[in-house]
Amino acid sequence: MDTATHDSSKWWARWRRRYESPDPEPDALVAAWKAAWLDGANTAWAPDRPATNPHADGMERAAWDAGWKWAEQHPDRRANRAPRFAHPLRRATDSTLSASVKRAAAVGATGLTLYAISKVLQRWPRRARSDAP
Repeated sequence: MDTATHDSSKWWARWRRRYESPDPEPDALVAAWKAAWLDGANTAWAPDRPATNPHADGMERAAWDAGWKWAEQHPDRRANRAPRFAHPLRRATDSTLSASVKRAAAVGATGLTLYAISKVLQRWPRRARSDAP
């Protein structure tokens, strides 16, 4: 029995080479898919909108179609065409009063509350003495 023809490691290596397909670089696949997707989206947003896919078949064709379909459902927001201004009272905490007026009102309300509490506390011992028999 010849060991060169029956070496199991060589047999598995030949078998693997026969059934393995060479994979291209993963980063290159992602870059090609992204380029085709962006091309499809930009074509869908174009003013003349030619609807023909330039890719014959494969991954690029599917990516171009995916970009086209996505762009049909989403507006082109790459350029601000119209100025967008926020509403002056866009938050619940916004008000038309200035900060100094709000602060003065808060200080006044606090002072009025403290004054009322002090008057109640001043009258409390008098009531306790007058209610006693």
